[in-house]
Amino acid sequence: MDFGSVAIKALLVLGVLFLLSLAGALTFPAFSAITGGTGVGLTGLLLFLLAIFLFSLVGNLLARGIRGVKKSGEALLMGFVGAFAIGGVLVILSVLNVPYTVQVHLNWTGTSWYSPFLTLVFIGIPLMFVFLLGD
Repeated sequence: MDFGSVAIKALLVLGVLFLLSLAGALTFPAFSAITGGTGVGLTGLLLFLLAIFLFSLVGNLLARGIRGVKKSGEALLMGFVGAFAIGGVLVILSVLNVPYTVQVHLNWTGTSWYSPFLTLVFIGIPLMFVFLLGD
C-alpha cells in the first residue's frame, strides 16, 4: 500500500469534508480548540489529521475491494453500499461523541424517517468518489 497516495486522498477527503461543512452537513469540533491559542489546539489538530488519515486508509481499502470486482452491476451496487458505509463510519464517530472527529447533522436533509439514511448516502458518495477515482 502506498501511503503517499493515501495521504493525498486524505487531503482530498479533508477538502470534501470542508465543502460539506459549508453546506451544513457536518461541523469540525477540533477547529474551535485551535482558535483558543493554547497548546491543546495544536494537539487537537494533529489528532484530527490522524483521524482523517485513518479514515482515508479504511476508505482506500474499501475502494480497492470494489475495484477488484469484474462485473459492473455488482461494482455499482458495492459502490453505493460503500458510500453508505463511509457515511456510517462518520455517523458512528459522531454518535459516540469521539473527540477530534467531525460531527454529522443527521437531519441535514429533513425531518422524515428516511432523512438520516439520505444524509449517510449524500455524505458518503463524494467521499467514495475520492477513493474510487483517486488512482
